[in-house]
Amino acid sequence: MKMMNSWKKQDWMPPKKIIIFGFPHCGTTILKSILGHINDIEEILGESSYCFGSNGIKTTTKKYVVCKTPYVYPLDSMDKYKDYIMIFIIRNPLFVFSSLNKRFKYNIPPKCNYDKYIYTIKKFINCSTNTRKNVYTIRYEDLFKNNYYNLKKIINKIGVKYDDSIFDNTKYKNFIHPGINIQNKKPNENEHIEYRTWQCNQPFVSNNIISKIDLSEIQKKELTTNPYILQVYPNIKSVLN
Repeated sequence: MKMMNSWKKQDWMPPKKIIIFGFPHCGTTILKSILGHINDIEEILGESSYCFGSNGIKTTTKKYVVCKTPYVYPLDSMDKYKDYIMIFIIRNPLFVFSSLNKRFKYNIPPKCNYDKYIYTIKKFINCSTNTRKNVYTIRYEDLFKNNYYNLKKIINKIGVKYDDSIFDNTKYKNFIHPGINIQNKKPNENEHIEYRTWQCNQPFVSNNIISKIDLSEIQKKELTTNPYILQVYPNIKSVLN
């Protein structure tokens, strides 16, 4: 008798592809981990420009795969990504650049500098105000509100089944890079991948902690007066008061 639930290689169908992107230190990694908790989603470790190749994805039996990049280039290469479900995440720049300052000791590289953030938030505004099929925008701060209500809306629109256990990191081991294990103790922040792996296994809560803001006066002025930032974060000045 044929097993109705058996899976044959010839029955394999390519999974739908989800890509999460935005700007460095905006939450792309932890969001990918959370979506990877869903039974129908296969998570690709590391940072991928597209969901193919050496990760075994071509043989997965899951309906979706999810990958990420911390940059906005998928929107600049829509021909390549036209079949992807896109999740575009941005974060309050006071916390983004405080985190970048800490990582790079105030010597932030050009690929994630102020101008690149402004370029990214312009794209975010455009996507938020001009609805495009299969492109979802969300602010990092809004992931956590009202029991993850805004994130659940996106997941529901994608169409996968899940329950609230996916938001409980104590039930999962979140690996973010091949070959990097989860450490029991908080690693030194100079060990960036180890530290990020540890961080992604902490409770899924906002890490926008006001006491951790560490910005130069020039940065504070730039980030609280830019008109594009003010469109997305109109109350940004009050955070510093």
